[in-house]
Amino acid sequence: MNFWSLPILNSRTDQKTVTLPEMIFGYFLGPLLVLAMTSVVATYYLTFYRTYDDIVASGKFLVLLPLISVIPMALANIIVGILLGKTRTRQGKARPFILVAGPLLLVSGIVMFIIPYLSMGFRMAWMAITYNLFAALANPIYSNAHYLMVSLSTRDLDQRGKLSVVANIPAVAGNGLVSSILMPAILGWIKAGEALGVGYQVVQNRWQLVMGLFAVAAFIGCTLEYFFTRERITEEDISEDTTEPQGEIIPTGKQLKAAVSDRYWWIIMIFYMLYQAGTMFKGGYVFNIFCNDFFTEVHLFGRTMGPETVQSVLALLSGIPLAAGMLFAWPVANKIGKRNFIIVGCVVSILGSIVCLSNPSNFTVMLIGQTLKGFSSIPGAYIMMALFADVLDHLEAKNGFRVDGISMSVYSTILTVINGLAVAFFNLFYDGGRFAHTAVSAFFFLGFEIIAHGILIVVLLFLTVEKHIQEEQALIAERKAKS
Repeated sequence: MNFWSLPILNSRTDQKTVTLPEMIFGYFLGPLLVLAMTSVVATYYLTFYRTYDDIVASGKFLVLLPLISVIPMALANIIVGILLGKTRTRQGKARPFILVAGPLLLVSGIVMFIIPYLSMGFRMAWMAITYNLFAALANPIYSNAHYLMVSLSTRDLDQRGKLSVVANIPAVAGNGLVSSILMPAILGWIKAGEALGVGYQVVQNRWQLVMGLFAVAAFIGCTLEYFFTRERITEEDISEDTTEPQGEIIPTGKQLKAAVSDRYWWIIMIFYMLYQAGTMFKGGYVFNIFCNDFFTEVHLFGRTMGPETVQSVLALLSGIPLAAGMLFAWPVANKIGKRNFIIVGCVVSILGSIVCLSNPSNFTVMLIGQTLKGFSSIPGAYIMMALFADVLDHLEAKNGFRVDGISMSVYSTILTVINGLAVAFFNLFYDGGRFAHTAVSAFFFLGFEIIAHGILIVVLLFLTVEKHIQEEQALIAERKAKS
């Protein structure tokens, strides 16, 4: 009997329609536990590595590690995507990868933070290997499978829409609530260990405890997501003996040629490149360094706040508009247009950055500016993927076939490469000694998005795909009716 045909591995949801336990455990709680861990590791692993003074003093390792790791990470995303497309089991094509990712996330999440205190060269090698175990193996296996689950869950558009909303919450919570609000508070407790031990011994022990708990949570999350999801669409093409999917498979080269020949596709990819770079530069790692540079001590309402507490407060208050945006993003976008709503978000982002830069060491000024930037993030978080879908429909109408596969492959690679390059680029300037630390952290945390979003406003003016999307969808429907 095939391993994936074992009854013990069957989904715990056996209904033809999406159930409430499936939504709660498979699309909310399970992914939340995993994305909380992956977000914290990806954001703060360099913060942990900076507890080793000799490695920081080396001046190159913290720049080269994320930079060089981009190569295996990008290759891993491509390979996993290809394997997903070829996988056929009784449990689906994506769910098996989620179950496999569980122990990999558990092991990698622990060994990344348990570093034998031997020579500096040995520790560097350990960091490089264990980081890539997470970033170039465990995380790509999980993320590529996870982000396919909504589209494979059901053909019912209403149920799929509800799942999309539920599935988006863990991503927002993992990056916002856990990484930017909860983790800075934990960092305060971790750093307090400096007064209790010799050197950084207690600090590093606390890191190991915290990240061990996150790793265990991620393992549990993968297990929940696997057992409480079901690929109803994949099951349509799977018999008792498993069969190959029917229908023409468009070669990757043909998809790529069709995609790169269209200006709308390029505009979307440019958007994600610049938008993701800005997201990384204002993420938890750079955010934490910025707060340590500008807010060593803040007195507010008779209470003294350290940099980690300041980061939590700023992230919390600026995250409120983003969370509330779920309620009004779609109505506004439908009224003024998706592209126009995103342009408005870019304008508000620039205004928020200008406010912050006017006095970055003033907590009240930062609070106002960051709140504006919270509002500005709404269109990118909730609307851009819908506009991306319009572009994919446009390409289908234009070419007669879908280019989803190659488009998502390029999209994943862009995010992977930008994530690695961003932190490496920041460390290069921050630790390079040529510029003041405050100037570097202020530019990357605040100034970069002024430039990036200014470029995006101009580029998005040429994204007019919404004008003809209804006619193009009608053309697609007509073709399908004749086939």
